[in-house]
Parts: sequence; structure tokens; C-alpha cells
Amino acid sequence: MNLGFDIDGVISDFVGTFAKLVKKYYRVTMTEADVHCFDLGLVLGISKEERNKLVRETLQKNLALNVGARESLNKLHLAGHRVVLLTARSPDLGEVTADWLKRKRIPYSKLIQLDEGKKHLAKVSLDLVVEDNLENAIGWSEKVRNILIYDHPWNQSLNVRGLFKRVHNWNEIMKEIELLERSFS
Repeated sequence: MNLGFDIDGVISDFVGTFAKLVKKYYRVTMTEADVHCFDLGLVLGISKEERNKLVRETLQKNLALNVGARESLNKLHLAGHRVVLLTARSPDLGEVTADWLKRKRIPYSKLIQLDEGKKHLAKVSLDLVVEDNLENAIGWSEKVRNILIYDHPWNQSLNVRGLFKRVHNWNEIMKEIELLERSFS
């Protein structure tokens, strides 16, 4: 199968490192629960310029992995699945991203970098995508049948059309992929 995974918020624990920078620069303790919307500038009450600077600095750090991400992606890769990584990281961070993926031993077939809110425009055919951004998840619904939203405070939705299924960790992601594999056979 062709499987797509967002990097930040799904594979990496972006907020953990971001919160350390918020503490350093603003002397404010921030937790994931404080991130009530996707726009971190709105969460902190800072300008887009300040937000972008913090996000960029965060992405250049050695972000921790979400529990189970590496093991799950290795298992999927070894099983012959095509692992496509999707990110809204700036294209000029391509080398930083590739280096981080190598250091973290994350296997992948392809890395696609597009602007935030536009990842669903990638010219790629996927059987399943895992995303933490609602805008992207809804966008993917036009071309991908199986969409998993990695649960975070910033992506809560009533999901009235049932466009995606909510997962809370990599064990749940793997269970959904196993169910999908069975339906393919």
C-alpha cells in the first residue's frame, strides 16, 4: 500500500521542543493542552514573524519522536509498503529534514514538502494518510479514502461527514493499517 504520514505532530513531537523555546524566550510554561488551534501565533498572541522564527528554530532542533513512530514505520517499510512523508516545512529546510530523518532512522520512499494547508495537493496516490492538521485532512478527503487524524488539542472537530478517523497513538495507527490491509486482500 501507499501510506502517507505527516512529520510534525505525527512522527515528531514538535510541541515538546517548541514549548522549551517558548519557556526560554517568553518565560511561559506551555503544554500541548494549551495549543487550542493550529496557528501557534494565535496561541501565544505573537506576530506571524515571531511565530515563524520560533517554528523555524524548532524545526532545526533534534525533535523527539512520538512513541512508536520509528518502530511502526520500520515495520511498514520492511513489509513492503511505500512510506511517503509529507511536510509543510519550508523547502530550504530540506537538508535539515533529510538529516533529521536519517539520524532518527526513519525509513521512507519519498519526502514531499508543500506549504501548510496545501499538502493534499501533492501529486501522489495514497491508500491512507495520517495528518494532524484538519485543513490538510479535509483536503485529502477529495483524493484519499482513508484518513487518520492524529489527536491533538488543535485538531478537534465534530467530523459531521465522517471524513476521517481519530487516532491517539502509533498503536492505533498500526491497527487501522492492519484493518485496511485485510480489506485489500
